[in-house]
Amino acid sequence: MLKFLFCLLISPLAWAQVSLFNTKGQQPDICLDKSGKIELVFGQKNKLFYSFSLDQGKHFSEPSLVDSLVGLHLGASRGPRIASSNKLTIITAVDKSGNIYAFRKSGNNVWVKNRVNDIPEIAKEGFNAIAANEKHQFTVIWLDLRNNQKNKLMSSTSVDGGKTWQKNQLVYASPESSICECCQPNIMMKDGHIAIMFRNWLQGARDMYVIQSQDGGKSFGQAQKLGMGTWVLNACPMDGGSLDIAPNGEIVSVWRRAENLYTSGIQGEEKLVGPGKNASTVMLSSGQWITWSHMGQIFLKSNKTDDPKSLGNGKFPIMKAINAQQAYIVWENQGQIFGQVL
Repeated sequence: MLKFLFCLLISPLAWAQVSLFNTKGQQPDICLDKSGKIELVFGQKNKLFYSFSLDQGKHFSEPSLVDSLVGLHLGASRGPRIASSNKLTIITAVDKSGNIYAFRKSGNNVWVKNRVNDIPEIAKEGFNAIAANEKHQFTVIWLDLRNNQKNKLMSSTSVDGGKTWQKNQLVYASPESSICECCQPNIMMKDGHIAIMFRNWLQGARDMYVIQSQDGGKSFGQAQKLGMGTWVLNACPMDGGSLDIAPNGEIVSVWRRAENLYTSGIQGEEKLVGPGKNASTVMLSSGQWITWSHMGQIFLKSNKTDDPKSLGNGKFPIMKAINAQQAYIVWENQGQIFGQVL
């Protein structure tokens, strides 16, 4: 498989692509609002920028400054995140002091900032993720050091469009010490169903787990390990994988173990994708699609084909569904933001 990937033919169209903006940036993230608008956020040093597309990603607005955040965590999957609920949009970001901030648009199109963590300076690793449903509920998750200086998974929910955030809630704490401190957690929400994927750290193994809530995050079930194998590692993988909730409520995921990527559901066997890292996945009517980086390039394939396609140079791709048939992929390369419709 590795030799095959080295020998892939590259699409001329992919190499001909140009960056979305003249403005430089890192760690882009995207979401889709109910009207079909694609919204995008990225970081540049201590600044957060926002852009949107009304034509399924063919054109994006000129990036506008959201705010400046001194000590903005940026790089290695750390960076701003974005989610939309019924035309309300929230951007989250973490500073190096360890505070998580949420930015929401006020009535006069000014971004208003408030803090999500109810104990200051406890998110030192800088990882966070956000999801929303159509009932104005937003849920943020992050790695949290409170009480014992060991990273655990915490969450907070807003039910008023980000004006206020509820008391922080423990989602998962390792029974041994800490969950993996260097990997991005991920969250998906559909109605009251929340699924969170994170890398655990049990008996020296850095394996991926999913924990779910069926009541909008008020309570969570048992964390469930993904895949059949295990990865004993005394180091930081810096790779949190990705998940999606299929229309039937089932979980699909892609994640890394050692040098390879795998797909799996909560139950059943894992399926080898091939060598790579920092993967993202969506479930469309045509099946599960996966994008990832390997050897400095972005690759794309479905779970029904064996032949990946290169989209060009880059890293840290993120893919979100536009509708049941299409998705949009965004990534960074040498300080520029790139995107493509699937």
